[in-house]
Amino acid sequence: MKIYFYSNQRDSAETKAINSYLKKLGLEILGDESSQAAGSGENTLHKIDALVVEAKKLDAQAGYLIALSLSLGKDVLCLLPQGKEADEALLTLQKDKTLVKKLHLAYYQSADLANVLSDFLESLDNADLNELFNIKYTLRVSRRINDYLNWKTGQVARPKADWLRDQIKGILDSDQGYQNYLKGKYRQDK
Repeated sequence: MKIYFYSNQRDSAETKAINSYLKKLGLEILGDESSQAAGSGENTLHKIDALVVEAKKLDAQAGYLIALSLSLGKDVLCLLPQGKEADEALLTLQKDKTLVKKLHLAYYQSADLANVLSDFLESLDNADLNELFNIKYTLRVSRRINDYLNWKTGQVARPKADWLRDQIKGILDSDQGYQNYLKGKYRQDK
């Protein structure tokens, strides 16, 4: 999973904690404190799964990244310290019926920052699978398997790729070991 992380307070404890947590999970972090130049995220945002903004103090760059991410249909998590009021612009965006599904405001205390992040990441994993068919995969099969796929997909009148995706999804849903793994995927202490 690729996450674009933005904070205009590079040296704050929260920024360091967020970066550390995301790195421990093995996520690909783009736009972290090493690349805060204005406009650095424009091309990168097309390639991410979500934007995480440490929103204690929003600036123009944060607003730009949030707006662009939302326009690209990306999920956005704005992290606000407990007791801090959300920026008026964020509250206005949350009133939009289409954006409210993508814009997540989360209040945290330092002790529960990892839980807030893990809840958000889990919600991304639980997204509609039809939206996530963006990874190309080359599968080489024998003639016998190809013959079976031709026959089977002819019987059910579906394309091979769709039928195979459904079969894999069925296996995935019934694999209890994998389901247990998913429950703790973002809560592991690595």
